[in-house]
Amino acid sequence: MKKLNAAIADFEPLAFDSEAASRYGTLAALTVEQGRSPKPRQMDLMIAAVASVHELPLYTRNPDDFKGPESVLLVVAI
Repeated sequence: MKKLNAAIADFEPLAFDSEAASRYGTLAALTVEQGRSPKPRQMDLMIAAVASVHELPLYTRNPDDFKGPESVLLVVAI
């Protein structure tokens, strides 16, 4: 709990706003183009949309979950 409270104090959250919602639609469409369903990865794509709108990389242990959106999202495998 200490680490969570420290992170909350140190960082300001980025909102899922109308721009992120629009980007989510783009990411979902790119996912579909790869023959994959965006439905089971909705939350991941919402987080990715926020990162993309703010031109931030998305760090993930599951980079294969983000095949397709590479044109608008920098995915960094960890």
